[in-house]
Amino acid sequence: MIFLSLLWLFMGLLIGAIARAAQIHPAAWKQHTWVSMLTTGAIAASCGGWIGVLLLGRYFATAMALWVAVAGIVSVCWGVSRISHQ
Repeated sequence: MIFLSLLWLFMGLLIGAIARAAQIHPAAWKQHTWVSMLTTGAIAASCGGWIGVLLLGRYFATAMALWVAVAGIVSVCWGVSRISHQ
């Protein structure tokens, strides 16, 4: 399970890096956008992986971690930009 946790963590970091390279970050995050996006992706993927283990089993948890990380990045960026514009 440690290997899977590290895999989900790396996958989240990669998704965060891809999202930052695509410039999908809120305008409010002017400083440290790389760190913010990588951290958000890593936390989302780790949570999604462990939720996937509990709900679906460890064989399908990696796919769930992938989709939760993507949805987490998009929803956090959308929410932060929505809150900062109000």
